[in-house]
Amino acid sequence: MQISRVFFTITSLIIFLFCYASISKSEIVTKVILLVNDIPITQSDFQQRATFIQSSNLQLDADRVSNQAIQELIDEAIKIDASESMGITYSTDDVRLALDKQLKAQGTSLEKYSEKLLADGTNIKTIIDSRIAATLWNQYIIRKYRRFANITVSEVKKYRKDLLEQETFHVQMIKVKNERNSREDFDLAENIILNFQSCANNLTLYKDSSSILIEDIFNTKIDDIEEPFKTILSYKSDQFLLPTQVIDGEIVIMINCTPKKMMPEFEIQNILISNQLKVYSDKELRNLRQDSVIEEK
Repeated sequence: MQISRVFFTITSLIIFLFCYASISKSEIVTKVILLVNDIPITQSDFQQRATFIQSSNLQLDADRVSNQAIQELIDEAIKIDASESMGITYSTDDVRLALDKQLKAQGTSLEKYSEKLLADGTNIKTIIDSRIAATLWNQYIIRKYRRFANITVSEVKKYRKDLLEQETFHVQMIKVKNERNSREDFDLAENIILNFQSCANNLTLYKDSSSILIEDIFNTKIDDIEEPFKTILSYKSDQFLLPTQVIDGEIVIMINCTPKKMMPEFEIQNILISNQLKVYSDKELRNLRQDSVIEEK
């Protein structure tokens, strides 16, 4: 495809933003300002997207709003063109249903969201159009590049490790004296485990015991916890009671007072695959931009 480079002056776009009111509504809707691979972008498309961006980012000046709006619309047209060339389609009704479901999960609805947008001067169509482009593009990238996205076991382990290192823990180290390696000491440790209710309750139950020492450690990182409990916690961060250890003549019970829900392996794999596909997506869009025919009308 022959490359046609068109340079849009931000000034001309800003002039439109301030002057479109003098144009009739029908002209705004139908006036084509750009053709991207023969896909038209109208003045109305531009004005609606710019209004939405401005209402969502009040700190942006007119130049940045205009530039972001036109770039989004160009990219969306490129994505739609590429997806349709691969035979991928997606209906407006499907997007509206998906968006309505998402909004209802947040306590609102598509109808209420549309009314809010309209009050800010934006038609819901600009959101629907953007979502259609994103959905088509997602399917395009999956179809073209999913087979190249491969995740190793070590990558999953590293991702989980990185997540744990960001967490803070409240742990209790309960130490039972075991100088004589007696059965009574092990029975006492077992009773502590069997009767566990909460970390706060432990402090009350055993505060006067001469055989039990409790270290209550708040806001600690996993890397600050001594072995072997560091390794144990990395695999059992979702559990309260960790396997008991005998260390330096003491029976040591470690309690994870703030269990962390462990992300399932398949979720980590999906995140890592998505990250890889994002790299392919960015590169693909850059290449398609270079090969696209963009005409200013």
